[in-house]
Formats: sequence, structure tokens, C-alpha cells
Amino acid sequence: MKCRGWVGVAVFCLSVQAQASDAGSVLLSKMNNALRGLDYSGILVHIKGDVVNTLQVTHRVEDGVEREVVTSLNTDASTVSNERPSFSLATVPYPIESMKKVYSLDVGAVKKVAQRSCQIVVARPKDKMRYLQRYCIDTQTGLPLSYSLINNKHKIVERFAFTQIEVDEVSGSEIALAPAAENRVMLSSVSRPERVLQGDWELLELPEGFHFGQLSPSQQADMQKDVDTEYFVLTDGLSSVSVFICPIDATQPSTASMMNSGALNVLTSQKNKHRITLVGEVPRSTMQRIFSNLKYRGK
Repeated sequence: MKCRGWVGVAVFCLSVQAQASDAGSVLLSKMNNALRGLDYSGILVHIKGDVVNTLQVTHRVEDGVEREVVTSLNTDASTVSNERPSFSLATVPYPIESMKKVYSLDVGAVKKVAQRSCQIVVARPKDKMRYLQRYCIDTQTGLPLSYSLINNKHKIVERFAFTQIEVDEVSGSEIALAPAAENRVMLSSVSRPERVLQGDWELLELPEGFHFGQLSPSQQADMQKDVDTEYFVLTDGLSSVSVFICPIDATQPSTASMMNSGALNVLTSQKNKHRITLVGEVPRSTMQRIFSNLKYRGK
């Protein structure tokens, strides 16, 4: 009888966890639809490492086309478009179904941010290959009112929070026509082997939960300008790593470096007369594992 009681408790706990995960997935999907389908404007504070910026963000959907303008309200104010932004809500991760294999999605309390109610959603990694991410998603609009990226040492390395925001809904037809934002990484719909790249390189093994991502139109255009550089993206739905590979002169000295800015890590090294640069908001060990598994298939 006691055993049956414990089994019943275990089944109940698993059921509650599954429901929380499903609720988290629904909220993240709602967030991404809101980010690309709503007109909104607001002021937020963005903190990355030791750098603090106050920014005004305006997003509009006109004739099915998204436009985002980010204006710095710091003393050295400047405006950038979403083509090459230093900060953009378009880079908020785009979740995919397979992310549940490597993240636990926990739904927390309702809080107040910018005088609006928002629901806490925590994407908790199941391993040390990625960082914990915490959102507070507007219960009415689905927009992320605050976001934190927390490393494996439980330190917040990047975050933003709106201090004020105004939202206007757009019509359903405009939402349907609006393309995915230029800087958002999506799971590739192109059928190709999981390990073989289009050029002279292959990945012997992908980190758990990662897949090849689809390049945005602007990224594809950049690659066509530099035919000597191979470029691909790996994503697990919430985290992504960009990899650049270009040939170098054999006489150049072999160097390796690792830099970071907030959550962003940059690894640069050499292999088979090529310079390889990895950029992503993932732990160093993940980037080093990707680099180690790159194999040259050329002559």
C-alpha cells in the first residue's frame, strides 16, 4: 500500500512538471509572436557585463515588413536600425520543440514590470553546455518585459528590463505576413546531414541539443560577398553559436584567444591553415567542444 502511495505521488509530480513545461512553451511561443507581430515602443535598461545603457526601442509592422529602431538615451546617444544593432529584441531566442530535451521550463509567479503584470518563465539547462534564461512575459501582450541570462556560476551576465512601454496590436493579416526578424536564429528547414557542412569542413559530433540553424537573408548576403569564408550557426532553440572559417597564409603564426563581453564569448584559433572564430552566448567549454569536433575534409 505504501509503495502504491509513493508511485502515485511520483506520477503526480511528473504530471505537474509536464504541465509546467507545456505552459512555459506556450508562453515562449506567445512571446515570439508578440515580438514580430505587435507595434510597440518603450524605454528599457540594458546591462551587459559592466556596461549599462538606457535605450528607446520602437518596433513597427508595415505592409507585413518589420522595422525596429533602437535609440540610445545615454549622453553619447545614437540611433541604429535592426540591420546591425548593438542591441535588438530581434535577437531574443526563438524556441523550438526540441529545446525541451536540454531545458526544463518552469513557470513562476506573476510580477510587475513597467507597471504591467508579467509571468516568470525560467529555461533551466539540464547540463552545463548552456546558460539559464529567465523571462518575465507580459500576461496581456506576450512581450518580454524583462530578461536575464545567468551563467553556470549563478551570475547574471546580461539582462534588460522595460521601465515603460506602449503597445498597439496589428491586424491578423499583418502578423501572418510578417517574416521572422533578420537577426533571429531558426531551426534550419533545409535538409542536409547533421554533421556535414556545405564546404570543406564537418562536425564529428554536435553538442547535445544543438542543430544547424538557418541563416537570415542579411547573413546569406554577407556570405556571398566573402566567398572564401564558411559560416554556419548552431542553435538549441534558446542559445546559438556562430562559426566563421576562413583560409590564412601558412606563414602566419599560430595564435589562439578567448574573449568575453557579458555573456558573449569569442573563441579564435587555427586549424589546417584556417582561422576559426566562434561567437555565442554559451559557456567556453561548449565553444571549445565545437572547435575540437571540427574536421577538415579538403585537400
